[in-house]
Amino acid sequence: MVIEKLDYGKDLILEIEKVCKRRNIKTGWFNAIGALKNVTYGFYDQKLKEYKKFLHKNPCEITSCIGNVSILEDKIFIHAHINFADEKGNVKGGHLYKGDIFAAEVVISPYDKILERKFDEITGLKLWDSGEK
Repeated sequence: MVIEKLDYGKDLILEIEKVCKRRNIKTGWFNAIGALKNVTYGFYDQKLKEYKKFLHKNPCEITSCIGNVSILEDKIFIHAHINFADEKGNVKGGHLYKGDIFAAEVVISPYDKILERKFDEITGLKLWDSGEK
């Protein structure tokens, strides 16, 4: 298990990726807590097979941020979903693209099997390919 404080002002996704590269984590699961200054998040339209992106431009508290680490096109890929609350307690969430860190901590649980992402024709997403059928 890896536990780290992430850097102020940096992007949450890129900071988690940086920790994984430094610790040689290619596959795993993570949770993050803290607060962000801006968030770009999205919703996957299953019919159109594309993401709709949203931008929250104000400070917010992370109420939940979970995700996984895997390999996509021979590079570490961070896949995260986030819920966050604004100053009035209104909660929004979805697929996390970017979040400017005010304060954040992450716990990463490495997994010993390498999971690679491959294009899935049914969903239009790049999903885990375990190699088992």
